[in-house]
Amino acid sequence: MDVNFTLRLREDLQYLHVKASTVDVRRKLLKYLPTRKLNRNIDTSMIQEFLLSGSIGVTCLVALVTGLVVYWLIQKWKYNFPPGPSGLPVLGNALQMDSKKLHEQALEWSKKYGPVITVRLVDVFTYGGKDIVFGNYGPTWKIHRRLASKALRYYMQGDALEHRIHEAVKTAFDEIDTISGQFDPVEYINFIVVNIITGLCYGGKYEFKDKEVQYILETGDEFTEKLGAGTWEDIFPPLRHVYKTALFKDVEAITDQLMERFIRKKFKEAESTFSKENIRHFTDNLILARMEAEEEDGGEAAKGLDEDHLVQTLGDIFFAGIDTSRFTLRFALLHMVAFPDIQEKVQEEIDNAVGRDRLPGVGDRPNLGYTEAVLHESMRLSSVVPTGIAHVASRDTEVSGYRIPKGTNVVINHWGLHHDPNAWDDVDRFIPERYLDENGKLGPKPKSWLPFSAGTRVCLGEFVAKPELHLIFASLMQRYKWKMESGLCPDITPVGNTFQLATKPYKVIAEKRV
Repeated sequence: MDVNFTLRLREDLQYLHVKASTVDVRRKLLKYLPTRKLNRNIDTSMIQEFLLSGSIGVTCLVALVTGLVVYWLIQKWKYNFPPGPSGLPVLGNALQMDSKKLHEQALEWSKKYGPVITVRLVDVFTYGGKDIVFGNYGPTWKIHRRLASKALRYYMQGDALEHRIHEAVKTAFDEIDTISGQFDPVEYINFIVVNIITGLCYGGKYEFKDKEVQYILETGDEFTEKLGAGTWEDIFPPLRHVYKTALFKDVEAITDQLMERFIRKKFKEAESTFSKENIRHFTDNLILARMEAEEEDGGEAAKGLDEDHLVQTLGDIFFAGIDTSRFTLRFALLHMVAFPDIQEKVQEEIDNAVGRDRLPGVGDRPNLGYTEAVLHESMRLSSVVPTGIAHVASRDTEVSGYRIPKGTNVVINHWGLHHDPNAWDDVDRFIPERYLDENGKLGPKPKSWLPFSAGTRVCLGEFVAKPELHLIFASLMQRYKWKMESGLCPDITPVGNTFQLATKPYKVIAEKRV
């Protein structure tokens, strides 16, 4: 925030403290509201009219805002926050942000203010921080994370994942083989991914066009769309306890549908039929890991973990796994249509390393380095979760010389990292070779390639997602040659919001190779 703005605000607050009436407060606050529309959703003339109305509600609101402004100034003086775009008191940058392109805005702001910037934004939905994705770092979170990781590794010990993938792609291939001409591949990619993740979490499998698959996908898409639109409760979290907007109520209702009526129901079903002698899926492994933790050290390791923690863990793995995987594969397939020479190289590598008589397996990954490099480059350019997940500073800390107070939301702009011209040569070009060593093998991960985040809060399911995505992608490339009708050009421009990016709808032709 610029110095002149801060000095003006300080003078006005001193005036209001000494002799202001409520009307004075309202008129002073109006000085800090722009007279134009800040974005397509909010007209500040409505706010101005509201402030001058003189109602009791306005008086209370103004008093609250004045107190918050004073608190905000104290925080500003106390901490050396990173620089960032100037905003309004209390509202911060909320009225400046474009929820569909915040990741792009943040990259532009970083060019002016540096790699660490301050932007005022959002709150999240969770069972009071009882999940792994949004939960605050601490002793309970570490135990929770360890149990979930242990459960996943139990599941990955055998060939269960490979078997699930092969079963799902074969069913999808049987359907695709019957299609002549162009079609939308989204339905088939969605089916493959949902079948795999459902089998991993709960066991069982779906038939093509199963109603539960459609429910999962449609409800999940609706949740992402509404959450990405942003609500007033994001700007003023206490508002949810006083008056909930229609959009916020919709998001709450969808959250209840997904977590209570689906995830918790699945958990209860697994718990009621659980047997230590017959571990069937990730949910069973999670229940087993909790039981073992309760038996260790007199149960100290499992203290503080209730059913909500386990339900939220299932929700994290299930929905995060489905959305990121299906959007990543949609981009990867579209990139292969856009770059047919690269598609041919992938298929040549698969033919040489695997052949055409069997599906690629987990054991083939070391010999499919170029295929994996192609997938990595597609993930970089698409960045389907552009700003990752917001986490909270567990204590006052320092980053690049700036003081960050405890409780501050910290976000990594993955899209910005992946599109930074200072980190990548020919940043907008599709170049798989940038991930290979001099022997043509997959080399060390570039430090600016972080689709799964990094550090203690790295994606829990990374070691499952990587082989899953690789095997599905390799199977699709092995089976078909993918292209568009003659004269059509693929549009790889992403659509979505700061929470999630996807491809525009597209149609392809699949020519059978196997």
